[in-house]
Amino acid sequence: MIRGCFTNIFAGIGCLTVLIVVGAAAWYFRADISEAYRSMVERPVETDSLQMVRGFPSERALESALNKERAIGRRGGPERITLSADEMASIIEDRLTLDAKAALDSVTVVLSRDRLALEASLRTDAFGRDLLGPLRGMIDPTEPIRVSGPGEITAPGIIGWDIDEFQVALFPFPGPAIPVLVERLTGAAGGVVMFAVPVEVGSLEIGSDGVTFYRRAN
Repeated sequence: MIRGCFTNIFAGIGCLTVLIVVGAAAWYFRADISEAYRSMVERPVETDSLQMVRGFPSERALESALNKERAIGRRGGPERITLSADEMASIIEDRLTLDAKAALDSVTVVLSRDRLALEASLRTDAFGRDLLGPLRGMIDPTEPIRVSGPGEITAPGIIGWDIDEFQVALFPFPGPAIPVLVERLTGAAGGVVMFAVPVEVGSLEIGSDGVTFYRRAN
């Protein structure tokens, strides 16, 4: 039984390594692939999807965000509150796990329509040699990281941030590798990072003007 467990572990790591190698090859030849794709199909770009705003955490923004959360949590409080990009960045930085805080520095948040992105400086040794595999010799001990995805209220008092983009330096990791990397970085299973919010929040909306929390109907 123990032998079977180790076999499954090493098989999983092997599959992830294959995904990383394939992704690295795709990244290396990205210009040729992109040109071939554009020659086959051209898609119109929606202007709204390109609108975004960057937020930076601070003590002042965190206190402002907490005051807004307290307001919507009070009986008779507002039906909705909107956290600015700076306030959302402060909330996220404050509620990261200890492992994620140790691995990330200079955290910023980028808001766009229906998506939230986190950009930071990453200590790449947080992943260990087993996950980085052949990329180990291609990246520095500290590299920029960008993770992004949509968010929604998944349970009373919980935001589920579903990471579907994971990029270290200039390398975007393939989709099947993302949940493993997110779990190693944050401890979140399945690639979904959970953040606590007031239980009175029933839904949220992410936009370039901020993240709006709507009170849950009684």
